[in-house]
Amino acid sequence: MIECNNLQIGYSKPINEPFNLTIEKNKWLGIIGENGVGKSTFFKTIIGDLKPLNGNITIDKLDLAKSNKLISYIPQERDINVNDKFSGYTLITLSYNGWNFGIPFIHKSLKQKSLELLELVGAINYMHQPFCTLSGGQKKRIYLAQALINNPSILLLDEPLADLDPNAKQHFVEALQEIHKQQKLTLLIISHDMHEIAMHLDGFIHFKKNKVHYCEELPCIKEAVYVGI
Repeated sequence: MIECNNLQIGYSKPINEPFNLTIEKNKWLGIIGENGVGKSTFFKTIIGDLKPLNGNITIDKLDLAKSNKLISYIPQERDINVNDKFSGYTLITLSYNGWNFGIPFIHKSLKQKSLELLELVGAINYMHQPFCTLSGGQKKRIYLAQALINNPSILLLDEPLADLDPNAKQHFVEALQEIHKQQKLTLLIISHDMHEIAMHLDGFIHFKKNKVHYCEELPCIKEAVYVGI
């Protein structure tokens, strides 16, 4: 699904040595490493916000310019200014084919799909509640459903468990488990609470100093102490 060939990422200068990496379809991988080693920069490169400084990335054998519709991304920090009557359900339906000009036609199948996603992420009970009144955990579930409305092949999550209480974390992780099971998509997640999900993952992409590699062994993972394993 994702192929990295002699890839170097960064802003004005590379922050890593060239690396090769193949991420297969339907894998759920954690992105680990200390702060500042390039984890979020890697995500921004995948979605095309940053150009590779060297090498290239292809998504399903397409270059990044042609593959952005295959990817959904939930950044670490996000805030939406909406009026008091704007609901989570409205946010999800209006995001359908969001790359097209204008407001989408809310047809019957779109309504049904929105309801199915809200049920999947566990947000059906407050879907019509004003979005601005929702808790942080409730908003993140709405964002999760929004990220799925256009049938992505890849879902990128940057610190989705941050600022959630233990109960909200558990429910969010359960939603991710069900999404990965039902949607059959490639899921990449950055988290300082990796211990909450490590047992569910297929492997890890480890950013260490200026090197990047794939690993599954606990001794390697434990080097990044923050993951709490």
